[in-house]
Formats: sequence, structure tokens, C-alpha cells
Amino acid sequence: MKKQLLIAAVAATMTSVAFADISITGGSKINWTSTETAGANNSAAFKHDVDFTLVGKSGDTTVSATVSNANSASTVASTMTAENVFMTTKVMGANLKAGQWSSADSNLSNGSRTAGKFSANYTVSGVKVTYEDSTAGSNSVALSGKVAGVAVSHKVSQNNTTDTKISGSAGGVTAKYRSVDADAANSDKTSLVLSTEVQGMTLTYAQVDVDGTGQTASDDFFGTHSAINQAEGFSAKTSMAGNTVTVKSYDVKPASTNADDSYTKFIVTRPLASGATFEMTYTDKDAGDARTDTTTLDLELAVKF
Repeated sequence: MKKQLLIAAVAATMTSVAFADISITGGSKINWTSTETAGANNSAAFKHDVDFTLVGKSGDTTVSATVSNANSASTVASTMTAENVFMTTKVMGANLKAGQWSSADSNLSNGSRTAGKFSANYTVSGVKVTYEDSTAGSNSVALSGKVAGVAVSHKVSQNNTTDTKISGSAGGVTAKYRSVDADAANSDKTSLVLSTEVQGMTLTYAQVDVDGTGQTASDDFFGTHSAINQAEGFSAKTSMAGNTVTVKSYDVKPASTNADDSYTKFIVTRPLASGATFEMTYTDKDAGDARTDTTTLDLELAVKF
């Protein structure tokens, strides 16, 4: 009996050690979206997005894997799909990362997920040098750091595309500027975002200018669009009776030959006692040229853990 108790105690200790550096986080969203299209039947759809991230650590090495199950109005994913799967570690002061992950969204592009990626960065005298490569053969070198409190980064890719970002605050105004200069025709683009707070209200101005067509903007401000030549808009966000209320007004020109599409967006976000968050988004699109006017109501229930 004593031998069995000893074995059980040792096994319990080993299990505790084995799981000490493993964590699970995740989230879930359920959306009901109703769309009214001028001259057509109305439509409504339920969507869901559930994801889990498993992280394991051993010293300076971390392995992270995110799986997701999501559906859209036209498709249903019946199995969990691997999204970001990567390992990070340190070698002689350098931070290394390898695997599959998504680049960040911005006002100039949607984040894209790529497999077979490798990244290494090393900081020298406050300047971080980052090298990235992938199986697809796209490599780049970037320098980033702060100059007089202003964050600056400059990246050069193998196709001679440069990506420069500048952000900082002065006089109560926060500014973010980005410029992409590419050899390919109709690929240059710039964005500017200014924000400030006035009597508890956050005011934001955003602007995007793209050569040619076919470029996209992310949900960072304008929402996802299939093509953008120019975009400009304002928003105001404040707290009201326990809710976060945001009003946006912006114009998007899909191509240089098109008239603007005008959008008005009203967003109300409220935390619930259950730990979830409810968000209502109403969007009114007044389309230019011969494109179609639409109004959309999106109700979302989301939780993170």
C-alpha cells in the first residue's frame, strides 16, 4: 500500500511539472448580420468564430499553436483549422521565430498568413535589426527604434519595396504615418492617422492614398474593401451609460475613375455581467456611380478567456 501511495505521489508531482509552463487562451464570437440592398431582397446570416491558443514554454523557447473554427454566410467549417503555429527562442542574444503566422493589419493592407516563415532580430544601441524570410522567397531587412520619443521603422524588401512607419505624440495629438514605395507600377501608397482627446471624447482622422486600384484597407479604421484608390474619414468615440459609443463618417473611392462611396457607421459596445461583450454595428453605405446602396446591422456577442 505504501508503495502504491509513493508511486501516486511521484506521478502527481511529474504531472504538475509537465503542465506548469503550458497555458490555453482563446475566444469566441457569434454574429447575426442583416443586410438591406437597394432593389434586392434583404438577407440575414449567422456567423461564428471560435479559436484556441495553446502555448508551451521551456526556458527561452516558446511554442504557440492557434486553431480556429469559423463559418461565413456561404460556407461552414466543420473542422478546426490551424492558423498561427510557430516557435520562438533566443540564440546568443538574438530573438528567433519560425513557423506560420499572420502579419499585422494596418490602414494600407490586411494581415496575411504565410507558412514557412523565419524571423530574427537583434537590438544594438537601441536600434532593432530584423531579418525575415519565407519559403516563398520573400525576404526583408528592417531597422526600428525611437528618435526623441518618436517611433521610426524602415523596411527594405527583396523586390526593392520600402515600407516606412513613423508614430508619436505631441501637444496631445497622436500621429501615425506610413509610406510604401514600390518599383511595381501603381503600388505606392500612404496613410495618416491623427487622434486626440477632447473632454473625454477621442477624435480620429484617417486618410489613405493609393496609386492605381486593387489595394485594400483593413478593419483598422475603414473596414475591408476589395479596392481603394483614396479614403478619408473622421470618428468620435466616448463612454455613455456604461457603453462605448463610436460614430464614423468616411468616404472611399474604389478607383480613380469612380465617385466616392460615403459611409456612416454607428458602433455601441457594452461589457456584460456574464464576462461577454455585446457590440452593435450599424452601417449605411451611400454608393457613388451606379453601385448599390446598402444598410447593414451586425449584432455580435464575444468572449475571451
